[in-house]
Amino acid sequence: MMGQPHAYQTLPEGYQLEQRLDLIKDRKLLLSLSLASLVLFAGCGLGLVWMMFVLRPEFAARGMSVSLAADSTGPISLRFFVLLGVIFVMVVLHEAIHGLFFRLLTGGKAKFAFKGAYAYAAAPDWYLHKGPYLVVSLAPLVLITVLGVILLVFVPDSWLVPLMLLVAMNASGAVGDLYVFFLLVRKPEDVLVRDFGEQMEIYTRQNGKSDA
Repeated sequence: MMGQPHAYQTLPEGYQLEQRLDLIKDRKLLLSLSLASLVLFAGCGLGLVWMMFVLRPEFAARGMSVSLAADSTGPISLRFFVLLGVIFVMVVLHEAIHGLFFRLLTGGKAKFAFKGAYAYAAAPDWYLHKGPYLVVSLAPLVLITVLGVILLVFVPDSWLVPLMLLVAMNASGAVGDLYVFFLLVRKPEDVLVRDFGEQMEIYTRQNGKSDA
C-alpha cells in the first residue's frame, strides 16, 4: 500500500461492492447501537468521575457540590439551557473533527447534515482506504476524550460537570463510529470505504486485480 493515495474519486479497477450499511434503516442494528450508547455513556461517566476524584481531590472533598451553572443557586431553566449548549457544542465539535480529517485525507470538502436527532459529516465523492478511514472514524472520540481529561485538571469547578457531560456524551455518540471501526478492522488492508453519512459502502479488490 506504500505510495498509494489515501482516497480516490473514482472506484479503481478491480474493486467491487461487498457490503452496504445503513445504520438508520436497520432497526435491529439501530436498537443494539442505542443500547450500547447508553452503556458507553454510563461507563465513560463513571470513569470520568473517578479521574476527577484523582485529579481534583479538593473537588471531591466538597462532595461534588457544583452545578451545571456557574451559580449553584441558578434557576433550573438556566441549567437546562447550559445542558442544551453542551449537547450542541459536542455535536458540532464531533462532526467538525470528522470533517477536518476528511479534508486532510481527501483534499476535498466534507458534506455536513443535521437530520432530526442526528448529524453527520460525510465524503460521498471519495473512496478511502481502510487505514485512513479508521483514522477519520475514531478521531473525534480520541481527541475529545484526551482533551477532556487534560482539561479536568485546569477548568474552574463550575465547568467540571459540563465538561464531563460533554466527554461522556461524545463517547456515547461515537457508538456508530466504534461499530464501523470493529467491522473494518477485520477486513483486508486494501478495502475501500465510501461514506454517505446515512449509509456507507465497502468495496473489496478481486483476486488478481490491481489498483488503477
